[in-house]
Amino acid sequence: MYIRKFKFLLIAVLLLGSVIAIHHFRNLSSIALKDVYTNSSLCCVDAKSDRRTHSRPTGSEEKHSDSTTTKPPKIACKPHQHIVFLKTHKTGSSTITSILQRYGFLRNLTFATPKRGHVISSTYFNRKQVLPGTYDLLVNHVRYNRTEMEAVMKPDTKYITIIRDPSTQLESVFGYFQLFNPLHLQNEQNPYRTFMSKPQYFLDRYPKFRQRSYLRNPLLYDFGLDHVQQLNQTLLNETIRKIEKEFDLIMLQEYFNESLLLLKKLFCWEWDDILYIAKGTRTTKLRYNVSDKIREVSRKWCASDAQLYDHFKLIFLEKVTNYGPDLEKDLKILEFKLNQTMYECTLPDKAPKVRNRAYQPIANSSNNNSFCQYMLKSDQAFTTIIRNSPKQNTSLMINV
Repeated sequence: MYIRKFKFLLIAVLLLGSVIAIHHFRNLSSIALKDVYTNSSLCCVDAKSDRRTHSRPTGSEEKHSDSTTTKPPKIACKPHQHIVFLKTHKTGSSTITSILQRYGFLRNLTFATPKRGHVISSTYFNRKQVLPGTYDLLVNHVRYNRTEMEAVMKPDTKYITIIRDPSTQLESVFGYFQLFNPLHLQNEQNPYRTFMSKPQYFLDRYPKFRQRSYLRNPLLYDFGLDHVQQLNQTLLNETIRKIEKEFDLIMLQEYFNESLLLLKKLFCWEWDDILYIAKGTRTTKLRYNVSDKIREVSRKWCASDAQLYDHFKLIFLEKVTNYGPDLEKDLKILEFKLNQTMYECTLPDKAPKVRNRAYQPIANSSNNNSFCQYMLKSDQAFTTIIRNSPKQNTSLMINV
């Protein structure tokens, strides 16, 4: 009996010792783990947010906590405001011009404007074509002349332009400028198709008329290359390389909104800076049905422009690819804002007016605010306002 009691007593002592040992081990472990977490960056990290989750920091501690996120902070950039825009023909350039004019006018920037009208010159740019001074922006029609442009622009000026596939640009030029008249094709059912059936014949038959230079390779003509030079393959290759070196952004009419996103990124602008209502959209009467065959013929006729376009299309698409993962999201944001602007400033359900061979949207009279007023102004109207602005003249006197 004593032996049995001793066994039970021994078992009880062993069990009690085990309990005491376990309890002591837990206390030591808790203290040790607490010390590790207190002195380590591993404290309570949420794998999704990479933030400490033990408590909400306050004050300067909160700012420090935000900086530990996996998403790097945005690098602040300064808006760029010194720009030459080479305004090409029938490429969506009037809309781009009005965007740039609105931006500059609202910020009291100076413009190299024509002395009259809205075209500086149909020839190479020359500093004598504008008033003496150093300008922030040059955006009106003129042929490219880098040396003379640099003579009137700020040293850090960026050069941009927009181009269009020759298969559609040439038809747009032909229709908008009504070139069927000097070619005596106004009675043809499809004047453009007739012209493209033998374009050299018509140019030889009518050697002198306005805008004749834009009936073959109009893009290169705006870039400063004359017609004989355009057919010199060596000179053409050199010119394309020169343009690539000298221009900071060449946009594409076929990718208009993507072009504006690249412009916004290049210039560090805000969303409102790139909003627009389309300008210079020609009327239906000045449009022609163009078959795929005629488009192909147009491209061959403008083979030098086609080479230029194809070269810069590849560069453009690479820029779009390198834009980053936010491209589709930013496109949707821009399209939403453009739609919002259209309904705020115009009456899209009403037939537009026709002015200067182009459609003009009906203004929404219930929203006659300054935002909509500037949004609706054409590049011609803006040019007149800028040229007559006292701020423009005062700024020029200071910069002379």
